[in-house]
Amino acid sequence: MPTAGELAEELEFCGVGEALVYHVGMYGDSAQVGNRLVVEETKGYPALHPTWAVLPPQTGEQGAVDGFLDSMRENGVKALRAYPEEHRFLLNGLTFGSLFEEIIPRRIPLFVRPDWRGITELLADFPELTLVIVGHGSWGEDRFFRPLIERYERLYLDTADHQLAEGLADFVGKYGPDRFLYSSGTPDLQMGAALVTLAGADMPQEAKEAIAGGNLRRLLSEVKL
Repeated sequence: MPTAGELAEELEFCGVGEALVYHVGMYGDSAQVGNRLVVEETKGYPALHPTWAVLPPQTGEQGAVDGFLDSMRENGVKALRAYPEEHRFLLNGLTFGSLFEEIIPRRIPLFVRPDWRGITELLADFPELTLVIVGHGSWGEDRFFRPLIERYERLYLDTADHQLAEGLADFVGKYGPDRFLYSSGTPDLQMGAALVTLAGADMPQEAKEAIAGGNLRRLLSEVKL
């Protein structure tokens, strides 16, 4: 969406009450620029909750870890994103150990795109990390993520492009509804598409409500800053 106002209007049109949002500048320009812009542009829109991108602590671009966490609290940021390909870093313990050791006990969720080998290695190092995988493929990537779901209790998945026939219902039937989070995939996908998939899934209404918003609200309520 070109502006925060237009995004807020689209949320209202689709019946989405609130959303975690990012700014394209976070990966298209620089993390520092995007982090600043997402805070500035969501002011006055209480339904839009900003997220920030992370960079390796060693470069000093985001300051000391303690100061970064203080800035998150001051700006109402409760979730982080990592763009290792765009920002040219390895998302691992060697690079992010000092940051992850702080965000893990604070239950701050980290949103990443699927790199299943890298994610497997990351979770082996940090099994308590609250990690949300976003943008996995439309044909279902269960063979990658189900073994991880069974081992790591703080791993979550988004629904944006999960269109495997009866895939969501089958997953919920085996693992319960608590590990999926509704995501629209906006602006790459139409906001309402994932809602239609969720609404039509063969599962109890309580499960749909958990995925639609309850699970994410619970995760954010656990954050300690």
